[in-house]
Amino acid sequence: MTAQTLDDAIDLSEFRSTVRAFANAEILPGAAERDESKEFPAKLMRRLAEQDLMGISVPEEFGGLGLSTRAQLVAIEEVARADAALASIYTAHYLGLEPILVGGTEEQKKRWLPGLASGEVLAGFALTEPDAGSDIASMRTVARREDDGWHLSGSKTFISNAREADLVVLFAKTDPSAGFRGITAFAVPKGTPGISYSEPQDKMGIRSAPTYTVYLDDVVLPHDAVIGTEGRGGNIALTALNRARIDVAAMANGIALRAWELGREYASERKQFGHPIAEFQAIQLLLGECDAKLVSSRVTADWASDVKDAGQDLRRAASISKFVATEACFSIVDNVVQIHGGAGFMRESEIERLYRDCRILRIFEGTSQIQLLTIAGNAPSIRSTEY
Repeated sequence: MTAQTLDDAIDLSEFRSTVRAFANAEILPGAAERDESKEFPAKLMRRLAEQDLMGISVPEEFGGLGLSTRAQLVAIEEVARADAALASIYTAHYLGLEPILVGGTEEQKKRWLPGLASGEVLAGFALTEPDAGSDIASMRTVARREDDGWHLSGSKTFISNAREADLVVLFAKTDPSAGFRGITAFAVPKGTPGISYSEPQDKMGIRSAPTYTVYLDDVVLPHDAVIGTEGRGGNIALTALNRARIDVAAMANGIALRAWELGREYASERKQFGHPIAEFQAIQLLLGECDAKLVSSRVTADWASDVKDAGQDLRRAASISKFVATEACFSIVDNVVQIHGGAGFMRESEIERLYRDCRILRIFEGTSQIQLLTIAGNAPSIRSTEY
């Protein structure tokens, strides 16, 4: 199914305008205060649900809007433009629901997706461990099958939404000797006995989007908690991450868009030598570079979203979109800090917060270096007509 078919009932430009008006009115005004307090924005997450933004690309049969990935990117970009931390919580929700959407049984989809799509259920995704980041096959969390269910022990780290989520998709080794093929995905509801959490981790940026270390001490789950089938967790995780990389690209584009706006505003208002600095060629070069990179990264994200919706192999397109957008975002924000000069280095400056917020984008959901390795490993044949 094409993106155009999915979006027959919606005008994406009008959709963007609606989400932006909501974000300008309700999200942007308190972003700096939330960064300072590090308070989880529960009210705003409820408001996203009330705006029908929690299940945009989830099929209608499971309670979602059934729209294209492009529509989802529009919403993520606009939320990120207003508050990157809220966008991080928001994209983590989509990452958490993806394993059920792509790997769950029909019964699991009917059980969980309607609540996830409505926002009644907030999702999380628990894959990373202290010794298992990009190398997920080295995870140490284990799950043993017993008569009364699966017994899980181990720990996860840097887990977004972990304590706040109503459902966390968690990955563990059910066959420790099988490496990647021994990983299984589990649906873990909130309140399951045996789970504990660290205090929220103190981060450089996206500070009101809490992450935790999660401890599992003989956590018992029913046999039907396995998402899909035993041993498919590695494939499910990578499929979900490929899809999430496009969301991260949209998040990067939203931050970059806000930075570009701030750069143009400041350059128009700030005067030196009797003229707005926007009239100086040095500033124009910085702003022109920002514009070119933002347009390029948005086009790349749209292309990747179309690849996804066409059901094609997503690995290369997802990695290209994430690499291009996150690297462009960092460059754009850095340029705008430069345009602000000393004022951009002050904590009260919005661009200073964006600088801290954007740095994580080149790390989570696969580092920029992992993206480049994926791109190189999935390049078309030199005889291909793809280019």
